[in-house]
Amino acid sequence: MESYEEVGRVSGIFIYPVKSCRGLAVEAAEVTPTGLKYQALMDRHWLVVNEKDHFLTARQEPSLVLVTSSLAEDGSLCLDAPGKDTLRLPVNLEQGRLVHTKVFAVAGEGVDCGDEAAEWFSSYLNRPGTRLLFSASNCKKRDLKEWKMFAEFAETGDEVAFPDYAAFMMLSEASLDNLNAKLDLPVTIRNFRPNIVVTGCSPHAEDSWKSIRIGKAEFRRMKQCDRCVFTTIDPETGVKGEKEPLETLRLYRQAEGAMRKKVGTSPMFGSHLAADREGTIRVGDTVYALVD
Repeated sequence: MESYEEVGRVSGIFIYPVKSCRGLAVEAAEVTPTGLKYQALMDRHWLVVNEKDHFLTARQEPSLVLVTSSLAEDGSLCLDAPGKDTLRLPVNLEQGRLVHTKVFAVAGEGVDCGDEAAEWFSSYLNRPGTRLLFSASNCKKRDLKEWKMFAEFAETGDEVAFPDYAAFMMLSEASLDNLNAKLDLPVTIRNFRPNIVVTGCSPHAEDSWKSIRIGKAEFRRMKQCDRCVFTTIDPETGVKGEKEPLETLRLYRQAEGAMRKKVGTSPMFGSHLAADREGTIRVGDTVYALVD
């Protein structure tokens, strides 16, 4: 029988309530099947869309990374951005225009958050017709088995709101340090938008962890995370760079075999995970894994 071994410690936890906006660093979070939950905020359950209800990310609008999230005393989600007054949103919205949308190849639903939110994002992005959706409890979640290219990595019940792919992404500090040693200008962990950061392991050790336990929560590795131009956006300025860190990552983190045919030259950095057991995770928790 395989046994779990201690592989590291949780050094950071991030939740991204609005897809593509700045992550909220927290000390603890609840692991749910559809992502991390911090108090009333769910990870990537809000989505910015254009006038045709097509999803928008910082790939098209880099300044989205400067939109910050916080919780008001009354439980509202507060969004702030340069030059904008605070936008307050309910976190339990159930009623409103039901929108059918897709994030990449997988369809889901969201409730329109109303005209005030639409005007706020339209003004901030200087993009008329922009609106904000929320994946309410009664909305259809995105079934990852429907993404044919990656269907082999998902199991029945792997459903998410609006992340690109998996409900969780894990990255080690050692992997980042190894990359930065190769770069002229170092990047930060925020360039890669992980949910769970691990310290105390070797670079890319997370690639080999096929099952992970943190506290009572259990995770299943789905696949490595393929990287795109999002990583070139400076998370502090919202300015998209030309090539780094992607160009350097391509020198030593290319996919191989069948995965290379799926993702092309996109480098792999970090691991996509699904949750098989719920629980609370905290910064400082020991990470245990079944290692390939």
